[in-house]
Amino acid sequence: MYSGKKNVLQLVSLLKVHGITHIILCPGSRNSPLIHSFVTDSDFTCYSIVDERSAGFFALGVIQAIQKPVAVCCTSGTAVLNLGPSVAEAYYQQLPLLVITADRPASWIGQMDGQTIPQTTVFSQFVRHSVQLPQIRDDEEEWYCNRLINEAILSLNNQVRGPAHINIPLSEPLFHFQVGDLPQTRTIRLASVQVYISESNEYDRRFNSYAKRMIIVGQLPPTEGLATLLQALREKQGVVVLSDQLSNIPPNETFPFDTLLYAASDNEIQELTPELVITLGGHIVSKRLKQFLRSAHIQEHWHISPAGEIVDTFQQVTDIIPCNEKTFLRYLLEKGKAKKQTFCFTWENACTRITEPETSFSDFAAVGLFMRNIPEQSTLQLANSNSLRLAQCYKLQSAIAVFCNRGTNGIDGSLSTAVGYAAASERRTFLLIGDLSFFYDMNGLWNKHIKNNLRILLNNNGGGEIFHTIPGLNRSEALEEYIAASHQTEAKAWAKQQGFRYLSARNESELQRHLPIFFRLDSKKPILFEVFTDKDINTEIIRTYYHQQKTNSHDTTRMENDKRI
Repeated sequence: MYSGKKNVLQLVSLLKVHGITHIILCPGSRNSPLIHSFVTDSDFTCYSIVDERSAGFFALGVIQAIQKPVAVCCTSGTAVLNLGPSVAEAYYQQLPLLVITADRPASWIGQMDGQTIPQTTVFSQFVRHSVQLPQIRDDEEEWYCNRLINEAILSLNNQVRGPAHINIPLSEPLFHFQVGDLPQTRTIRLASVQVYISESNEYDRRFNSYAKRMIIVGQLPPTEGLATLLQALREKQGVVVLSDQLSNIPPNETFPFDTLLYAASDNEIQELTPELVITLGGHIVSKRLKQFLRSAHIQEHWHISPAGEIVDTFQQVTDIIPCNEKTFLRYLLEKGKAKKQTFCFTWENACTRITEPETSFSDFAAVGLFMRNIPEQSTLQLANSNSLRLAQCYKLQSAIAVFCNRGTNGIDGSLSTAVGYAAASERRTFLLIGDLSFFYDMNGLWNKHIKNNLRILLNNNGGGEIFHTIPGLNRSEALEEYIAASHQTEAKAWAKQQGFRYLSARNESELQRHLPIFFRLDSKKPILFEVFTDKDINTEIIRTYYHQQKTNSHDTTRMENDKRI
């Protein structure tokens, strides 16, 4: 049986027709007509998450796993505000998150009634579309309600994906569940339009006029066929392709370009500078790459933007190309002319001098062993900050899908997103996370949907280690207590209480001994492996590694120059 509320019936029916059947439900009474209607319909897969902030990020993990829109539903008041961080992340990561918020009738907003705040535009510019549903008293309001719901759902993937908000006021009585069938509802569909490349732009002629051509791939979900196109452009036309792990493009001869840009001399930087840059995808992890291209003298920068949104990350964009990424790359492959591989060889030769870290017991060592041993056909979730940056120093097998909440780069929600992904997927799901990110999001483990396919590697160095590596900041008197937030917290009790098998390591021997257990595929419990390291040792190892890469690079360049003489 469904709620008798007509706006609820319209919403439930349209979600089903549009294929939005994964719903994250947060408890409450105002949204109980929605909760009851979803839970009692077997076509919906429902997850119960108490903490709304965690619920929103859990939903992002489900979206990543199923590659379809997902809804999160909460009650009124501050519960709505708690969804804000995940909505912002969904906006900048372009994930189709549908936020459904129950509300009091508009007449009671601001009248000192419980759980009433202005909710209609609470997410402001962080959603693609926001609607306030009527309570439906006549046929015209039912038509209006139907239209608004269709508009919100279609905005989730209208050229560019992103979140949408449906605010639904519900008057008492709330608990009448007497309707046996959903109504027949009008469904508005969005036609798919193929975009062609106009010859008037002369992209083929301009592309062929440059010898030093580079394609940079930002964050993308695994995209079938994209890696093949990029490989063909590299091999047949001499295009340098730079992609980090979040692009889900297999590493090539230009890995690891971020370390190379740190180690390269001024003369080598000039040789590595492209004439034409083409970018696609979302966020780019490497700050050095951004600084390199912002200060470089390139001739043109084309950004492939399917929705035509202007993005100028490197401050040098000349063309916004409103086209599907694969469509434009096929065009270049067909129209482009082969060039000498000189520019490719320059990048490849320079990158061969960069070595992966080989260190004593530390965060670096733990991450290296972790990255080299992740089983094939797994998924890797990366927390932000130090976890993400250390992981970029190691190659990863191409069959491993990689995700990270890089839209806003915040530490909040990484744990919840990984749990959500594992809950909606059969793939082995690994999360690499630091201590501040983990403890900040501890409620990510407080739900009934933890599956045995989840593995968490927690690097616990007693605070925000990355702040100790930043020149200037590392001399601040406020660093230890207030910026890096030093602590002595451990995860053991919480992990065990939530049903995890708990492992720990405080030295190299324990790390080596427990890793095979951590990677076992037949565990009957999820596993949390907490690795305790010293942040001062970690900081020194990181500094030494990068210094050594710069020294090696300059020595090799000097030897090559001597040979030429």
